[in-house]
Amino acid sequence: MQQRLPKKIVVFCLPGIGDAILFTPALALLRRALPAAWITVVTMFRGTADILETNPDVDEVRCFDFFRATKWQGLRYVWDLRREGFDISIMPFPSNRLEYNVVNWLVGHRWRAAHRYQHQSGQNLWFLNNIVVTEDGHRHNVEENLRLVRAICEQLKISVPDVPHPELKLVLTAEDEQYGESFLSQHGINRETILFGFHTFSSTFKNMHRKCWGKDDFVQLIRRLGEQYANARFLIFSGPSDEEVNRYITERVDGRVTLVRESNLRQALALVKRSRVFIGNDSGFTHLSAAMGVPIVALYGPTNWRRLHPRTSRYVVAHGDLPCIPCFYYSSRPLRCVANLDYACMRQITVEQVLTAIHTVLSKPHEPTSPA
Repeated sequence: MQQRLPKKIVVFCLPGIGDAILFTPALALLRRALPAAWITVVTMFRGTADILETNPDVDEVRCFDFFRATKWQGLRYVWDLRREGFDISIMPFPSNRLEYNVVNWLVGHRWRAAHRYQHQSGQNLWFLNNIVVTEDGHRHNVEENLRLVRAICEQLKISVPDVPHPELKLVLTAEDEQYGESFLSQHGINRETILFGFHTFSSTFKNMHRKCWGKDDFVQLIRRLGEQYANARFLIFSGPSDEEVNRYITERVDGRVTLVRESNLRQALALVKRSRVFIGNDSGFTHLSAAMGVPIVALYGPTNWRRLHPRTSRYVVAHGDLPCIPCFYYSSRPLRCVANLDYACMRQITVEQVLTAIHTVLSKPHEPTSPA
């Protein structure tokens, strides 16, 4: 007798915007595998909700700020989710925290899908899930998420749809596109301008800002690009945690730099989309820019760039070359320099190296993303 297929699915995109956009190919696979199911996505950050609300593979996006909520408010929210009767609860990769597995266990009535990780997995209670994929350690995050959805299909005994070129999915609205056009027009940026996009910093959560290139390096890079391209303009995308660094940079370069402080991520990405090349650290904004199809130069140090490189055909990674790389793994622990070198891996990346990477990525032809 064939088992009943899930009618209600909840996906917890809790860690951040980069992890959420890297789950979108798996969302597309999930939708094709279970077209009749209602898919609810729960996020913890408003920016994550912004980029998923227009995703056609999602029926509903909810946002609950677990950080600012009290413990009892968080438990009440999770308990209310449980009472809704979701057949399956999915915790995308990477979500290696005890709290995430407990939430998955409480909410998923019949099935609970997640990964078993290589680090801290036992103490984070992976066994609370009953559809489990063991972290490979070498695959790209997109591929890990696709493996998770395939494991769900196997458990449900349904065929896995064929997705030859799984790509990131981020849909801008007509209003988002209009915002981009208006912004550029107001700042005197036209089609002949060579536009460079930058994201210079990152969240301080779990010390993620320590995987960022130096602010003086960005100053020198912008100066050099300004010398090479007379009609260049520079957009620096700035959030609350980036303000101090970006103010430092703009005070030391010429007036061709414009700060973009748009809180709506999709509207900011309408500007990224018009950039000739985007330069950024290993951060969520870099992955969002990859979803826009923009050529990318990504700066990587303590994280594993082979697993986290931009998911696009036109990218170049500028990275350090120390034997301790990578030193950051998926666990609940914050980033720390295990070799006590004060993150020398980021300081190893030179302005010349990044300039060469920019020229290289601009010469690359557009090709489909390789299969997972």
